[in-house]
Amino acid sequence: MSGCSSETDCPNCGKDADLYSDWKPFDYSIIKCPHCGLRIFPILKYMTLKDLNEYRRDNDMTLLKKKPEQDKNIW
Repeated sequence: MSGCSSETDCPNCGKDADLYSDWKPFDYSIIKCPHCGLRIFPILKYMTLKDLNEYRRDNDMTLLKKKPEQDKNIW
């Protein structure tokens, strides 16, 4: 693994939780708390065409007629 580990305050119980951050193949972080069991980690999920176009509209971008190619295996 290419990332680094440290500790952070758990957003639920305030005690020390494990933090792992990595940048390969993209930036992400994971938090695990051994005290209360909270686990925060990224979920890879693509937006629907409707949601994507709403987001693009909010960012003054051209709307799409179909979803772009989406790689289901980016890990």
